[in-house]
Amino acid sequence: MIKNYIFVLFTLLILISCGKSKEEIELEKAKIELEKTKLELAEKTKKEEENKVKEKKAELNKIHEQKVNVGKRKKITELNLMLQKLPQAIEKAEQNIREINQFKIGRSSSTKEKQLQEAKTQLREIRDYGEKIKNEIAQLEYHKTFDFQKDPASVMKYIFESAKKGDFSNFRNLCDPYGENDSDVNQICYAEMLMEKKQADLKREFENGRVIGKAKINGDKAEVEFAFGASANRLEKMKMIKRNGLWYLGAF
Repeated sequence: MIKNYIFVLFTLLILISCGKSKEEIELEKAKIELEKTKLELAEKTKKEEENKVKEKKAELNKIHEQKVNVGKRKKITELNLMLQKLPQAIEKAEQNIREINQFKIGRSSSTKEKQLQEAKTQLREIRDYGEKIKNEIAQLEYHKTFDFQKDPASVMKYIFESAKKGDFSNFRNLCDPYGENDSDVNQICYAEMLMEKKQADLKREFENGRVIGKAKINGDKAEVEFAFGASANRLEKMKMIKRNGLWYLGAF
């Protein structure tokens, strides 16, 4: 751009220089040099500003990644604590089976069989729950983001639509990646690893949900009012937090 500008000016200078004095020609040259200097300075300033923006963005991304890693470690700790409680729950369930197998006066064989079936189902669910927790820990390495997270209300709509289909596979990615959401939100985000009954309860609570009005956004925080419950007749407000340009569940 600068070269083209200088070329045009020099061409004009040559065309009209025959009628100009030496002083006028020198003045024209000085003007050209001045314009060249201005353009070079403007380009330099622009590049410096662009570099500052890039450096700032890189620094923010670095901080974001550090906080995400902290959040990941926090979640892993929480899940490991859940795992540590399972052996006791398994032992209790196994003890229950042993007690059912003992002879009891007045109990019919059909009653005993029903009790055994229920106890074994409970034991199986506890063991399955342990495997789900392990899977949840592994899944923390593969955090996903989605376009609908650019709007806080869309996050809630996604929850309702997914609950209706019984698909909780991406709910884990909706929690605050910094791990600063509350325990109630965890019940949503850990939906895929819940036992069947609790999953059914969660599905019933959110499958008919709907957003009420518009999201109230204040900087990196938002509040979305929604109706939920089997008849969608209960109102609640979901507090959301914006992380690196995307919205996540915070508390309700």
